[in-house]
Amino acid sequence: MAKPPPDADPEKFVICSIGHHGGRNPGGPVTNMRVSRPYQDDHVFRINPIPTPVWSLVIINLILIALFYGFHWAFKHAEAGPWAVYGFPIGFGFVFCGALTAAICWTAANAQRLGPWLIYDKATGRVELPRQGVTFERQEIVHLQYITTKRLGCGGVSNNEALSQLNLITSRNGVRERWPVIGSTLDVNAFDHVLKPLVKSIDLPVMRVQDEWRGWRVTETPYGRTAGNE
Repeated sequence: MAKPPPDADPEKFVICSIGHHGGRNPGGPVTNMRVSRPYQDDHVFRINPIPTPVWSLVIINLILIALFYGFHWAFKHAEAGPWAVYGFPIGFGFVFCGALTAAICWTAANAQRLGPWLIYDKATGRVELPRQGVTFERQEIVHLQYITTKRLGCGGVSNNEALSQLNLITSRNGVRERWPVIGSTLDVNAFDHVLKPLVKSIDLPVMRVQDEWRGWRVTETPYGRTAGNE
C-alpha cells in the first residue's frame, strides 16, 4: 500500500472521522446514496435531506421479491422439502424486505428530524451548519471544499480508497478550521447535484480537491461554471 509523503497537507485529504467536532457525525451515514438535495428561494439556499425514497423502496422490494421467488421456483423443481420451497423464500424474504424498508424509512425520517446540513443567507452571506450548531459570518468563510481524496490515516493506518466530502473552510480570529458537512463513498459526482445550483446562484467560492488514483498527488482548482465541474 502506497504511503503518503511526509509533507502531505492534512487539509488536502479526507477527514478520517466526519464527526471530529464534538464527537458527532453531522453528515449521517457515509453512503453511495444521494441523501441531499438543494433548495433555494429569494432569501436562502439550503442543502436539505431527501424525503423517504418511496419509489426506490418499491423498486428494491420488487427486485428482492423476484429474487426470492427464484429461490422458490428452483427449490420447487428440485423437489426440496416444504421448508426450502415455502418457508425459506417466504419467511426470510418477508423478514429481509421488512427490515430493509424499516431501516431506510428510519434513516430518512431521522435525517428530516435533524434538518438541513447547510443554510446560506443570501442577504447577509452568513452560513449556518445547523447540525453542528455553528454560524459563520461571510468574512469568516474561506470557501467550501469539495474534496475527493484518500484518508491520511485512521488509527495510524493509511487508506487508499478515495472518498468524497463537502467541507466548510473557515478562518475565525486567525484560526483556520475545516467543518465537515456531508460525506459520501462516491468518488465521482458525489455533490455536483447541490453544488451546480449553488455556484450559479450565490457568491460562495467552492474549491475542488482531487488526487490521482493510487497516488498521493493532489490538485486544487476552483469549482464553477468556467472551471469545469468534475
